[in-house]
Amino acid sequence: MLRFLCFCLLGLLLLAVPARAQNAPADTDFLPWSATRRLTAADFRMQLRANTNMRGSSASFVLGMDGNAYDLLGKRGNNAVYNRMFRPASWLDTTEVAEVSRSICYQQTLFDIQEIYVRRLRQEARANARKIILIGKPNLTELSARHVKEAQQRQVDYTEETAYGTISQPQAVWEQQILTELQARHAFQTAD
Repeated sequence: MLRFLCFCLLGLLLLAVPARAQNAPADTDFLPWSATRRLTAADFRMQLRANTNMRGSSASFVLGMDGNAYDLLGKRGNNAVYNRMFRPASWLDTTEVAEVSRSICYQQTLFDIQEIYVRRLRQEARANARKIILIGKPNLTELSARHVKEAQQRQVDYTEETAYGTISQPQAVWEQQILTELQARHAFQTAD
């Protein structure tokens, strides 16, 4: 009987924690990746000071987890791993109007590359959720670190091949490849 009561209390606790997290207000400083909404100039909130030498753009992308390993088992398991842009740490040089759209496209492509690896992480974490819960392996922190490293290396490769998105032919090839990879892992996309 005592074992049954402990099991029931544990079940209630596991249901209460995710419910509380789902009711948290949205933080407008973070912009989640979206399949339908693309980055705009307004998303880059850090203001550059006059007479600065900074040109182009920079965006701070964050990959992380909300909740716990039990969340990976549910219908909304994809929501346990997120991909967001931190707007206050992202800037866009608007002094050269002709370069603004190219800079935004470049940052969007980096964001999309990270989304590929976020989906890979979701896929791997969800496939191993029971093992993660029961024996603690694979370690979620190690999985995340590996996918972050792979995403960042891929972003470097993209940047080098396209010269920061300025060479149109390789840019188009990268965009098509990214679209193909995102579609291949559509099951691990979060709802917009």
